[in-house]
Amino acid sequence: MFGVGEFLCAELKRSVSSMLPMDIPWYDPSHTVFFAALYGALSVIGIGLAASVILTIKRMKGGEESGHH
Repeated sequence: MFGVGEFLCAELKRSVSSMLPMDIPWYDPSHTVFFAALYGALSVIGIGLAASVILTIKRMKGGEESGHH
């Protein structure tokens, strides 16, 4: 039983306790790939959301009435 508990504690020490980039063990290739994909996807979503908000504000200020039918 002691061996299983020791194994689990060792796994907990290696786990990521925070999603912040400075807390991620980047030396592990699996962490690098996963978090690079995660932050890449979040960046694309954020850029798309920002672009849609900016375009909406521009259209509202411009007074384009042709958008509604």
